[in-house]
Amino acid sequence: MNKRTATVISLVLCLALGGLRVVDLCLLSQPTTGFPLVGQSWHRYLIVAAAAAALYFLSRGASVRPVPFKHCRPALGGTMLLAAALLFETGVSTLLVQPDSFATLRGALLLVTGLWFAVFGVLSFFAPNVKSPPAVFCLAGLAAPVWVAIERFAIRPSSLARTGHVLRVLSILAALCCIDFLLKMVFLPNAPFGRQMSFTGMLAFLLCTCVELPETVIAFGAGGATLLDLSQSCCWAAVGLCGLVGAVYASGGDRRDQPLFKIPADG
Repeated sequence: MNKRTATVISLVLCLALGGLRVVDLCLLSQPTTGFPLVGQSWHRYLIVAAAAAALYFLSRGASVRPVPFKHCRPALGGTMLLAAALLFETGVSTLLVQPDSFATLRGALLLVTGLWFAVFGVLSFFAPNVKSPPAVFCLAGLAAPVWVAIERFAIRPSSLARTGHVLRVLSILAALCCIDFLLKMVFLPNAPFGRQMSFTGMLAFLLCTCVELPETVIAFGAGGATLLDLSQSCCWAAVGLCGLVGAVYASGGDRRDQPLFKIPADG
């Protein structure tokens, strides 16, 4: 299958599943709690698992060492700057609205991760340096998603019947995996991880952008989510957009397919 065709199919699949989740929340589930009104909760998880398997299969057609990873990436820079702005806004709002210890730590880490996205978003408009930055800079990009994953998974436990909460746990894990491969794109652009970037990027786009954000919007409209929850979901939705851009880059030319040298034209 053509690389671009596989990427388009993956995009359509993510959007279709997002629309299906909206219909589910509006007609077949309680939007504030996530409890299903029709069918079982495991039916929802089975659909998500099938979609993840399909995305993995489609990602096998991506480039191993994509050529775009070695050049300037303005689309990625734009989405990273968008994520940085949302992370800054959510971090400041968290510090002002929720002064308790857990929220204060979350707000500070959101600002740290926002700074990382801002710096490397600007650098994405230029070709990567031959010498990679120190690996310690990786920690800032992972700080906020790691803490939010701990909050969602451990500090706020919930029943598996509450599909909305479980899907939010899965979405932050997908965002964490996506940021991990964004780090590799920044620090190791020559490494053979194009297919993994395609899969994790599309998975983050599916769970963070197409599922969590509409779900939080619907819950906010029904009174089951706060404005701060909505703002934080927008942050991870922007990370999902970064993943989508990375997946599109991964569908570009493979450096293994490039000639080692060019033969000059006659004359």
